[in-house]
Amino acid sequence: MRVRWWRAVVVCACALVLRSDALPPAALGDVVVNAANSLNSMKVTGAWRRLSSTVSESVGLKHALRRLQAVPARAARLVHALVDRMRVGGGPIVNTRLGALRGRRLVTRTVSQTPYYSFKGIRYAQSPRGRLRFKPPAPLEPWSGVRDALEEGAVCPHRFMLFDTYKGDEDCLFLNVYTSALPDKLTGYNPKLAVMVWIHGGAFAVGSGNAFLYGPDHLVGAGVVLVTLNYRLGALGFLSLENEEVPGNMGLKDQVMALKWVRDNIEFFGGDPEKVTIFGESAGAVSVHLHMLSPASQGLFHRVIAQSGLALSPWALGKNPRDKAFELGRELGIETNSTAELLGYLRATPSELLVKAGARIAGAPGKTADLQSTVALPFLPVLEPEGPDAFLTTNPKESLPGADVPLLTGYNAQEGIILFRRLQRYPKLLSELEHEFRRVVPPELISSDEKLTNKVADHIKAFYFQQRPVDTRNINSLIDLFTDVMFLRPVLQTIRLQAATNRTSPTYLYRFAFDGALGLFKRMLGISHPGACHGDEMGYLFYFSRLNYRLDDESTELAVSRKMVQMWTNFAKTGNPTPPMNYESILDFKWLPVNGTEHMNYLNINGNFTLLTDPEAKRVRFWDWLYDNYANKSMQV
Repeated sequence: MRVRWWRAVVVCACALVLRSDALPPAALGDVVVNAANSLNSMKVTGAWRRLSSTVSESVGLKHALRRLQAVPARAARLVHALVDRMRVGGGPIVNTRLGALRGRRLVTRTVSQTPYYSFKGIRYAQSPRGRLRFKPPAPLEPWSGVRDALEEGAVCPHRFMLFDTYKGDEDCLFLNVYTSALPDKLTGYNPKLAVMVWIHGGAFAVGSGNAFLYGPDHLVGAGVVLVTLNYRLGALGFLSLENEEVPGNMGLKDQVMALKWVRDNIEFFGGDPEKVTIFGESAGAVSVHLHMLSPASQGLFHRVIAQSGLALSPWALGKNPRDKAFELGRELGIETNSTAELLGYLRATPSELLVKAGARIAGAPGKTADLQSTVALPFLPVLEPEGPDAFLTTNPKESLPGADVPLLTGYNAQEGIILFRRLQRYPKLLSELEHEFRRVVPPELISSDEKLTNKVADHIKAFYFQQRPVDTRNINSLIDLFTDVMFLRPVLQTIRLQAATNRTSPTYLYRFAFDGALGLFKRMLGISHPGACHGDEMGYLFYFSRLNYRLDDESTELAVSRKMVQMWTNFAKTGNPTPPMNYESILDFKWLPVNGTEHMNYLNINGNFTLLTDPEAKRVRFWDWLYDNYANKSMQV
């Protein structure tokens, strides 16, 4: 007898509605997935067409129902959405200062299967379209009724890293909240959980806060409220005309607006607005450090975690942003010397064209021989003119230490493997470096005296390459060089400068050197070179299902993940990654803060967790010598 698969849909939906309180979440998930797999093999009948034509909730729901038969994974998600819509009052409802939101009850995809609540696609600012393009984010107006917070919002326009395709929509200022406990008005219970606000990386040009990469399972299971967010990227987020009309840093101002939303609303999700940790990686790490230095962000957070990036990184701030804006215009066919005319054209240009033109600028070879062009970063944070909405007006080096809050920061042992991505797109890079090695010289060591700059470049090449060429046979030397210049040196320089101030809060330093199966960046891009690459540590903090499902519960990877999650969330809760515990902890070591600059404590994470001093000591001594002998000369010339 042929099974009419439309009946399976109805039966599945009804079972979920009526039995959701009786079945454990894992079983519910199995029901949905199994039903979806069955749908894929069933035949479309007249009954299905009649069913889909009678659904009157929305055109979008009709379309969703028709697509159930096509893709099992998509079908499972749509069945969940259908059930949420059919169930009267289904899902937890939270009343924020602006209006009510409906979320979902879920369970973590970890062994512990911790129940939690998910609220996705929450607007925190108006859509930055039309007249609001290149403007600071505008606050939202209150709403009546209950808004669904069931699905992630659109991501901000960017070039999707995996497939080099355009992705996103300008209506993208959304955040997501994940919490294991909600307040109860009847009993007065409020869990007051520590809050962790994640600011994603991506060279200020790509990415989002969505769960595709940043699944909340590990962190929310450790008893914190996790917030992830989108902010404007590329030219839409960081174009600057160096004037009051477009001073730049729109993406950073988006982040400030999101942090204000957290301050005003997170208590309704079980979070403590007085215990907020901002954390990020790469461009996200630079962002959180800039928030430490910006008056616009003061009081919005209480601890900071900066992974592989700080405001003193040589790629953190843009140079000559007005010139970059006109270069973008020329790439779009806009030939003008008028700032007002350029802005008019850029405001009228579709976002997809802006993104694609920005990508072409980033990939263009040989225009300037400096570090930023080598790693292809055209639109970055900038120093702004003084003004009421300004985010950054003072050079970060002069603004240190900034907010006096606990800081946890570090780097990955082979950060420079990230160059493989640039080499994939531009194979001539190695030969260009061989013939123009001065482009690796940090900005502080570049002099108007070309001979002096070349001498610095010669010292660097001799130290890392001796007499060997810059080619694939010596790629490890280039990896070490870029690790040191782009990541390690800025971290140590920041810690040293902070030590010379009246800062009283502790700083914790780590070196991540574990090359395991959860190394996120390398696995995404198919890079097989050994070492802990830029971004690899994120796979141990966030749940990325494409990596996690293959691991045995006793694997070293999951052991490292559990300890890192415990330390990161301990820090969010107490300001100390290894605080004294009155219960048995998986952390059988003590992570000491940096207590001086002569010998720096750091935690080495390489499968084991070992407290050591003075990371990459020989390489650091070389750079200390180079700066001592040439930084002042470069400034004097």
